[in-house]
Amino acid sequence: MNNKLSYKVIMKNNMPKITTSKWLLLLIAAAIYITTNITTVKAAASENEEIPGWVSFQEKELKTSDKKVFELSDKHVIYKDGKGKTLWESKEDYLVQDEFITDIDRNGDEELILLLWKKGRYGKDKPFWVKGDEDSFSQHIGIYDIGSEGKVSAKWFASDIGRQVTRMKLMEKDNAILLTEDIDENCTLWMWESFGLKNINNEVKFIAFGDNIIHEEIYQYAARKEKGSYDYLYKLFKKEIEEADIAAIAAETILVDKTSAVSGYPSFGSPLAVGEAIKNAGFDIAVCANNHALDKGIYGIDVTTDFYKENKITCVGIQNSSDKEFKPYELISRNGIRFALFSYTYGTNDIDVSDKYPYAVHYLPRTNAEKKKVIGDIEKAKKEADFIVVFVHWGDEYSKDISKEQKEMAELFSKTEADVIIGTHPHVVQKTELIDKEDGGKLLVYYSLGNFRADQGKDKATKTGEEAIFYVAHTYDGVRLKKWETKELNSYWKE
Repeated sequence: MNNKLSYKVIMKNNMPKITTSKWLLLLIAAAIYITTNITTVKAAASENEEIPGWVSFQEKELKTSDKKVFELSDKHVIYKDGKGKTLWESKEDYLVQDEFITDIDRNGDEELILLLWKKGRYGKDKPFWVKGDEDSFSQHIGIYDIGSEGKVSAKWFASDIGRQVTRMKLMEKDNAILLTEDIDENCTLWMWESFGLKNINNEVKFIAFGDNIIHEEIYQYAARKEKGSYDYLYKLFKKEIEEADIAAIAAETILVDKTSAVSGYPSFGSPLAVGEAIKNAGFDIAVCANNHALDKGIYGIDVTTDFYKENKITCVGIQNSSDKEFKPYELISRNGIRFALFSYTYGTNDIDVSDKYPYAVHYLPRTNAEKKKVIGDIEKAKKEADFIVVFVHWGDEYSKDISKEQKEMAELFSKTEADVIIGTHPHVVQKTELIDKEDGGKLLVYYSLGNFRADQGKDKATKTGEEAIFYVAHTYDGVRLKKWETKELNSYWKE
């Protein structure tokens, strides 16, 4: 017991004396150490907690046209010359998810595009009414000019994108358009406009109507009641046409520019005023390969193709007598999606001018050689276009049953890269279905849309038509058919 007491006394007596001021200094040093380490841990935890776990940070190298390199590694971009010398680096507080090099503003010079994360919703500039900024991470797109001698300067910087982008890419057929995909697999297109990126519509609404047949009774009514105008035929559909991105009409009666050539069934010739009405209604495409295409011979073909060309309406299925080569398809673009349009007919009522004008009318293939040619034409078109639409004049008149020829031709097109077939000629509505393609995809077939505008009021079937409606959209893996439908319409012009 005494030993223990003496031990304590000895220890107490040998402890160094620490003044109050020294204790205070030690406490301050400990506090600084703890605070520093806590801040470091919090910073690391903050990044891990605030940047979503689904974000995939890329590692890549991109070369400029003059062989310099942008190296993305560990969320940081370093710009190096050919000898490895660092010319520029991204900001330390920018966490770069992906990088791209392209001429985004189409001025002939390359720009660096960064998809990145940083704290705060805004870049260097923010709206005047915003006084501060947030302290959490948000996602941004930054664009940088790549100058000579290794100079890189900020060109434009987006505020918080407003959607959680999992990945981004340049469009294959137009590298000046960016595509982003969010966590819900919705895609957005971005295009440079004036000064900055603007998102553009990601999908195209495509509509098509059936046979537009201008019978004698329709001419007479227009002359008697409408002062020669045919705008009344399409008045009920004008809003629907305007709301679509692309609208097509099966223009079954050929146009003529002579009063003496105007006629009805069985050899049609429609005055140019009909074409004017089609233009005024807002149609983008006139589908002209049909059995009445040669009702007025090559004269009617030339008048029709000239009119549609002059009025910027895409005409498919027939060609002018002055054409020196076969043009199997036409191209039309909307919202960054390029469509290739084909049009074929089963025949032209035993009228044939192919010996002298081999390209005047596009016919469905009969021989194996002709079938191979069609397959080759569609393959060629797919190299230029994102989506293939084939208009076909086929089937048996006034029959709702799918004919043997329709089935055979649909099977042929299923072996190609065609995406949609739109049928006409039966003057009654036939079914619409998706059929299997050889490549594992699906081919949407509207076998017959029936009539659109006509004086065939003998029964309900000929007085009822359909509007084909389908939506085509950009996805990360390419342009795809998004959804489709049909809408019933009254095709009898008197009602």
